[in-house]
Amino acid sequence: MSPVRKPCLRRISMILARLFLALLLLLSSLTAYALTISPVVLELSSVRRVASVTLTNTSAKAVTFQAETKSWLQDGGVDQYEKTENLMVVPPIAEIEPGASQIFRITLRQPPTGGREQAYRLIFEDITEETDAKGMVVHFRFRHDLPVFVKVGAVHAAPRLMVCAAPQGKACVRMNNDGNHYLKIVKLVVEVAKGVHQEIKDTGTVLAGAWKRWTFDWPANYAGPLTVNAETSAGPLSIELPAERR
Repeated sequence: MSPVRKPCLRRISMILARLFLALLLLLSSLTAYALTISPVVLELSSVRRVASVTLTNTSAKAVTFQAETKSWLQDGGVDQYEKTENLMVVPPIAEIEPGASQIFRITLRQPPTGGREQAYRLIFEDITEETDAKGMVVHFRFRHDLPVFVKVGAVHAAPRLMVCAAPQGKACVRMNNDGNHYLKIVKLVVEVAKGVHQEIKDTGTVLAGAWKRWTFDWPANYAGPLTVNAETSAGPLSIELPAERR
């Protein structure tokens, strides 16, 4: 072996060793990390002005979490988040000992306005500083993102599934929520023929008064219509996409 190659191989070996050590540290951290959160969806209203969420540390190490709040909007079918002070969390930061639980209470600083439900995100970020056996600082950050909905009066979702424009070789469906309550899309399936279908991923939630759309490939060598079936929190919907809309 040439003298030039030996240093290169040593450097590669050192890089691989470091990557292996990082992987071991990550696996060790994931194994030691255990947390349960309840509930995972929070709802507030003029009647229920305070909600609570419990974080339970079932691991063998203490963990520290810091709360962050953001407003949640959907503009043009896209989720948008901005920091907000309107949602108050008490305590804003807490250390949870092994086997212990911490209750965080959530309330609004200002009462809701308008006729539509308001949406927020409540984020718990792990800010625990960990060290390995050699005293090296190791940072593995975990974020838990929970939706918070503020009801205004009587609420109901009003889903409307429709066809939208798509480029050649593609198809598009759009889900409008004309109600004043969020809509959860459980499943969205494109049916080509009986028993032949494909599921659209990343369905998620459509907020009150908002919409989302999904573009997907038109099946190759298929000239017939497509049927899109949706399972939502407000019930099932179905729509047919004619072949001429390819």
